[in-house]
Amino acid sequence: MDNKYYSGVIAEMQDFFDENGFTVNKDNEYTSASKAVKVEYNEEKQTYELYMAEINENEKGEYALASSWLFDDSQTEKDAGSVGIDFVNTLRDSMGIKVKRTVSSASSVDLPTASADGSMKTAGFAKKVLDVYPQYKDAYKEHIAKYGNFLYMEFFAETFIPTITEVLRKGEKKQMKKLYELLENAYTTGDRETVNIVVASLAAAVLKDETLKEKADELLAEDSHFKASLNAFIPVLKADKKLFAALVK
Repeated sequence: MDNKYYSGVIAEMQDFFDENGFTVNKDNEYTSASKAVKVEYNEEKQTYELYMAEINENEKGEYALASSWLFDDSQTEKDAGSVGIDFVNTLRDSMGIKVKRTVSSASSVDLPTASADGSMKTAGFAKKVLDVYPQYKDAYKEHIAKYGNFLYMEFFAETFIPTITEVLRKGEKKQMKKLYELLENAYTTGDRETVNIVVASLAAAVLKDETLKEKADELLAEDSHFKASLNAFIPVLKADKKLFAALVK
């Protein structure tokens, strides 16, 4: 994949650079009084990578990898924006910059809606999750107010994945049925991105507990394809440090 979405990543970061005194040189390095930053695309790993270096008394130190984001040929311009948001949050944390938010900014956020064409995308799946577990509606609004975009792995890792774990642990029939119907519907009707996050969420929920894994297999007993996808993905999640850190809390 070529690097055609680089400009989309940088566009999402530009306001942060402008607000915090960063300037760019001909090598696409962004520097402030205390930090040097560059974004690169790693063709071999298919990841966008954020590098940072400290600047002390006008002397720049060595660059170190600060964050990376898997970005293959299935990703889009919208996903490039998500990369930029993630990198900005990494920079904020590194520089000790707090995001100023108000209750009103979260309260004005709209909840996700389904696609008009009837297909299920990640936003439509989020809507289904919030319909079934409405206790996370405020968390969704606060998430959008904070990031300005829906970072679904971040959101589901904090809300939906712990819920899956709890439902499987308790094993209450009504709740298990509700969870299965939610997951199965998204798995069979969702686009590729939605199917991926459905499988990844269930895998993350059971990864550390073999008893929960057995319950997940029982949950998917009537859908052998879904079950096979789960079993195939678990070792992938274990091996991918970035994905593991994003989903397994």
